[in-house]
Amino acid sequence: MARPTLAEINLSALRHNYRVLLSLLPSSTGVFAVVKANAYGHGAAAASRALAEEGARMFGVATVEEGVELRQAGIRNPVVVLGGVDEPQAEEAHANGLSAALFEAEQIPYLARAAANRGKPFPVHVKVDTGMGRLGFLPGDAGKVVEAVKSRKELQVEGWMTHLSSADGSAPADREFTLGQLEGFSRGIAEMWETFGRNVAVHALNSAGILSFRDYAFDMVRPGIALYGSLPAEGLGAGLGFRPVMRLVTKIVSVKELPPGHPVSYARTYRCPERRTIAVVPLGYADGYRRTFSDTASMSVMGRRAPVVGRVCMDHTMLDVTGIPGVRPGTDVVVMGEGAATADELARISGTIPYEILTQVGRRIPRRVVG
Repeated sequence: MARPTLAEINLSALRHNYRVLLSLLPSSTGVFAVVKANAYGHGAAAASRALAEEGARMFGVATVEEGVELRQAGIRNPVVVLGGVDEPQAEEAHANGLSAALFEAEQIPYLARAAANRGKPFPVHVKVDTGMGRLGFLPGDAGKVVEAVKSRKELQVEGWMTHLSSADGSAPADREFTLGQLEGFSRGIAEMWETFGRNVAVHALNSAGILSFRDYAFDMVRPGIALYGSLPAEGLGAGLGFRPVMRLVTKIVSVKELPPGHPVSYARTYRCPERRTIAVVPLGYADGYRRTFSDTASMSVMGRRAPVVGRVCMDHTMLDVTGIPGVRPGTDVVVMGEGAATADELARISGTIPYEILTQVGRRIPRRVVG
C-alpha cells in the first residue's frame, strides 16, 4: 500500500509543453531534452519515453548512472552525459552507447582508449566556454582542441555546444552578454564543420534561450525547466500556456480544534489567535517540502487555500483549515501543481528557483504517471 503522499506526473502536460516549445522553433531545429536529475524530479524513464515519442532527438543527463538508467528503460536515442565521463566510467559509458561532453584535453586519451578497446568510436559533444566559466574550452583554445580531436579517429564529434549563463536575465546587460556568447560561439562553427562535417549538431539554447534568443536556434535546442511546466525566470514565457507536469498530493491524517493562544509546532512560531481548526498532513522537509514554507505557503483543501501554520517538520506539516466544511482525516490535499501553489510560486516564497523546488521533491514520495 503506497503512502498517501505522492507525486502525480502528467505526461499529457509534458507533451503539451514540448509542443509549445516546438511551435516557437524553425521546423529544422531538433530538441535535445534535458532529463538530468531524474527529469528534474519527475521520473527520467517515463518522461524520456514520452518525449521520444514526441520526436525528441537526444537526451541530456548529468552522470553515467543516469544515462545507464535510460538505456535500461529502453531509450535508444543518443544520450549525452553533460557532466562528463570520468576515466573509471569510460568503458561502462561506451558499452551503454552513451555520448560524452568533452571539455578537458585530459579526457581525450582515455575516451579514445575506451573506444579502441571496443572497436567503435566514442561520440562526443565538444563544449566551448563562451562566458559561463564552468565547463568548456575557452574560444582561444578551440583550434587546438579541434586538432587534438581530429587526430584521434576513435572519437566521433557528434555535437558542438555552449551554455548560456544569463539568458534568463531581464537587464539590458544580461541580453548584451548573452548575445556576445551566442555571436562568439557562432564564429567557430564554420571551421568546426569544415573539419568534422555538417552532421555535427550545434546547440546552445536552454529554456530561457529558446524564449528570448530564437534567432540562434542552430541545429538543436536544450530545454529543461520549461518542459516540466515552470518558467526559467519570472514572467518569461508566462503567456505561452505551459502546464505543470508534477502535482504533489497528500491526505489529511489528523484534524483538531485548538483554543485561542495554543501554539502549533516547534518553537511556537504560530499561536492560534482564536479558536482554529488545525489539520496535519504527512509531508515535511525530508520530502523536499522546505522549512522556509513555515507560516508562508499554503495548500489546497477542498478547492480552498489553507495556510501552512507553524514550523514545517521533518515528516509533517500543519494547515489552518478553519471554515472549510467537511475536512476530516482522509481528505485530499493538493500541495503543489495545478489547483494549488505552483513550483514557481513556492520558489518565490522561499527565495529560490523552481528548478530547486522540483528536484528536491524526495525520492521517498512515490511517482504515479497519469495522462
